[in-house]
Amino acid sequence: MNAMSPMRFDIQELTEVCTKHRITMSKYRGRVFCKQCEDEVLKRGWSEHSSTLIQTVREKHFCGAKLPARHAQSGFKEYIAANNGQQNAKQQCVNFTKDFKAGINRNLIMVGRTGTGKTHLACAVARNVLETLKYARYVTSEDMANEIANAWTKADDSEASAIFRFTDCDLLILDEYGLHDRHENRLQLVHKVLYARYDAGKPTMLISNMTMASLEKDLGDRLWSRFQHDGLTVVECNWADQRAGGGV
Repeated sequence: MNAMSPMRFDIQELTEVCTKHRITMSKYRGRVFCKQCEDEVLKRGWSEHSSTLIQTVREKHFCGAKLPARHAQSGFKEYIAANNGQQNAKQQCVNFTKDFKAGINRNLIMVGRTGTGKTHLACAVARNVLETLKYARYVTSEDMANEIANAWTKADDSEASAIFRFTDCDLLILDEYGLHDRHENRLQLVHKVLYARYDAGKPTMLISNMTMASLEKDLGDRLWSRFQHDGLTVVECNWADQRAGGGV
């Protein structure tokens, strides 16, 4: 049997010059082309494909974050810092975001009365994190506890799987801690997530209307110690309720 002839690519070099790149043109199967022009077309096509892919991933991440509709567009620019406390809170959240982007995983706690903009700032952090194509998840303590507690009623879910979902995200924002999460000791389920995130080295933002002293007691010595281990920023929001038209 005769050996197969090697495949031939009959690319002919021409004397004609590309007016754009000033290099000789080539001819293949009757088509005349400039190699550099071809490369640019391929690169442009890949760039457009990459941009589309990135946008798809970005939209998926924003959807998965489950930010409250009211704060879906809340950013740092929209946060009005009218007093020193608000300016400090905003700056602390900006610093936290910058550190997160730099790979510094620490926790942040915001405490204080209702209507002081804690959720707004938390969502501003989340939006900045999501723009880096990282996963962020917003959830109230009550909803988290309910989702974990109800997981056993579903054939395709379990408590361990529910805890993993909250542990797996790059940043967890846990809002309204201590407000509606006391039913049937479900706060213990929330604590399981916080322990799991500590073990995984994942940062958490915890938001509460409690005082700092009450929150520390509620978390307990073991969890409070772990929350501080990798670094902790505490922001106390003690100004008036802005939703109710309170002064600064």
